[in-house]
Amino acid sequence: MNKNADWAVVFDLDETLVLTSALEPLRRKRRWAEVYSAFSRTELPVGTLEFLKRISHKAQLGVVTKAPRSYAEKLLAFHQINVPVIAAYHDVKRVKPSPDALLLASHKLGIDPSRCIYVGDDENDVRAARSAGFAPVGVSWGARTDIGLESVCTSWDEAYDEILRLITG
Repeated sequence: MNKNADWAVVFDLDETLVLTSALEPLRRKRRWAEVYSAFSRTELPVGTLEFLKRISHKAQLGVVTKAPRSYAEKLLAFHQINVPVIAAYHDVKRVKPSPDALLLASHKLGIDPSRCIYVGDDENDVRAARSAGFAPVGVSWGARTDIGLESVCTSWDEAYDEILRLITG
């Protein structure tokens, strides 16, 4: 982790950093014990850990999620992802597409929103990023790519290149 970096890359959690669609039926029913025991049914998009290691040399990292903090922390730990800043459901009054959680993450990281990038897979992620003053980067690990951006990355290599382009101007 590069605590001296003057940029931040903040990620959406579900379907961006971790593919969690298998948990959705249990999450909707708020059956949290079953959700936690089903983490083995989730997976990381190809190259996630390598990407995080590479990008952590360029920017500080954070996660913003509409999920509860305990879920986010446990899911990240399960996949051995160490992200020092998490802004979760109970941390803000309004969730995405409100910019509140992104602004909280920016504040916790000590990075101005104009130097923050938000990586997400949904149009609400793009709306929140733009409202917060973050640069949005879209990712799609499946067929859906219409999230309100001109282009959407379909691999972490593409996302890395896009983030570097934004950082280096």
